[in-house]
Amino acid sequence: MQNFLRSVAVCAVCAMVLLSPLAAQPFVDQQAAEGSANVYNVDRDAQVGGIEIHGGIGKAVANEATKLIRSIRRDVDELTVFLSSPGGDVIAAMELGEEIRKQWASTAVDQHGECFGACVLVLAAGVRRTPTPQNVGLQRMNFAQKELSSATPDRAKQNHTGLAKKVETYLARMGMPKKLFQELSAQQSSDKVRLLDSGRLKALGLDGIDPAYEQWLRDNNQERSQSN
Repeated sequence: MQNFLRSVAVCAVCAMVLLSPLAAQPFVDQQAAEGSANVYNVDRDAQVGGIEIHGGIGKAVANEATKLIRSIRRDVDELTVFLSSPGGDVIAAMELGEEIRKQWASTAVDQHGECFGACVLVLAAGVRRTPTPQNVGLQRMNFAQKELSSATPDRAKQNHTGLAKKVETYLARMGMPKKLFQELSAQQSSDKVRLLDSGRLKALGLDGIDPAYEQWLRDNNQERSQSN
């Protein structure tokens, strides 16, 4: 097995605002101050590789994670993104999630990790999602957009509404049930983290496998058995 590490740290975003269209003032996410993305492992013999993300998910972390995913994807059949993040930038999380799904990578939260707020959007992108119960939580999400700090209330509301629609569309594209977006929206009025047990994780689609990927696995296994 060949292991190698690369990391990048990012600073806290200067201004963040609530996802909720009812919000009128910017909100700074104190929990998602910084983060890093590293290659966890690459075992070319076993055709398995992993990326790990620690800390807040911002633009720089998402960009670095995307580069790492692309750099090892061609060398492995199974690629997993391991998450341990208190949240971060919603837009960056969705951009990273799009790449994860494009590359047919899995996502996981192990017993030593956590996945709150915007991290849940990344978890949802995995073709196979393996979270640890009570280590994943819904919380008020924020996104970095400095120009909104000086926007009029009506303009800010329009932008919040637009972002909410993007999140809803993104989750639908990831095959998540409508209930997940509804519960994320409901959480926008609370400062608390709502931890999810195994039942809620499955009900919200955060623990499971994408049907298209599952079919591909069946077809691939069938081809292998026939060739043997």
